[in-house]
Formats: sequence, structure tokens, C-alpha cells
Amino acid sequence: MKKRVALFAVLMSITSAIAVAQQVSVNYDHSQSFAQYHTYAFENNDPNQIANSILAQTAVSDVNTALQGKGLSKVEVSANPDLILLVSGGLKQQTSYSAWGMRGIGGGMGGISPEQNVEGTMIVSLYDAKQKTLIWRGIGQDTLSNNGNKNQQAVEKAVQKMFKQWPK
Repeated sequence: MKKRVALFAVLMSITSAIAVAQQVSVNYDHSQSFAQYHTYAFENNDPNQIANSILAQTAVSDVNTALQGKGLSKVEVSANPDLILLVSGGLKQQTSYSAWGMRGIGGGMGGISPEQNVEGTMIVSLYDAKQKTLIWRGIGQDTLSNNGNKNQQAVEKAVQKMFKQWPK
């Protein structure tokens, strides 16, 4: 029984560690030539747009920096850009569990503690403005902390990971 409790505690610790790791995925139209795109504009009528918060401003700024680093220029929608950019996201309350245990003389003890976390998701989508088709999408997910600076760094890291996979 002691071995089961210890094994369960180790498995729960590993599961908890995996659950809080940042996940970033990118998918794009591999048949599309991205060299033809030179300008982009933010879509203003997106109902899922990230709310106007410091974290949202960080996301927008980081995406702008990444796209400009790829040689693209930001313009207004009225200037007929090559790409339309949507940055959206959401938050989800999540419960994770931390397990602990120890062995002692004559027995052992252990327990499981629930922890409330907030998981943030950011979605960056680029559409070909003329064809009105999705050509590139990056999705980043991470568990947010109570430290605003740490959250901003997580957003920056996610955007960097996304655009590291930008097609040549």
C-alpha cells in the first residue's frame, strides 16, 4: 500500500508539472507562398478579440514586433493590406492536483491538494485579404500566475515560438 501511495504521488507530481508547461502549435497553408505578403492590418470587428488589458496590449505589441521582424509592414484596413490579422484569446479556470507523501517508521502518510489555476489561450490568425482564406495560425496556451511580469514574459515567449515557425 505504501508503494502505491508513493507511486501515485510521483505520477501526480509529473502530471501537474506537464499541465503547467507552455504549449505552442502552428499550422499554415504549405502550398502558399508567403513571399508575396508585405502588409497586414488588424481586424477590428472580431468578437473574440482579446479584451483591452495590459496582457492583451503585450500580445498585440509582441505580434507586431514578430511580423515586422519577418519584413511585413502594419497598415490600416482601408489601405487594402495583403493580410488580415486576428489576435484572440480566453481564460479558463482549471483545477490541478498536487500529491505529497512520506514514509516513516511504521507507516507513512500522504495527501492530495487541489489548486486553482487560470489557463490562458492566445490565437493568432492571418488571413489572405484578397482570397479571404486562413493561411497561418498560431496557438499558445499556458498557466498564468499572479505575477503580471511573468505572464507578459510567457506571452512574449509564446509569440516568439509561434513566429519561429514562420514559412520561409
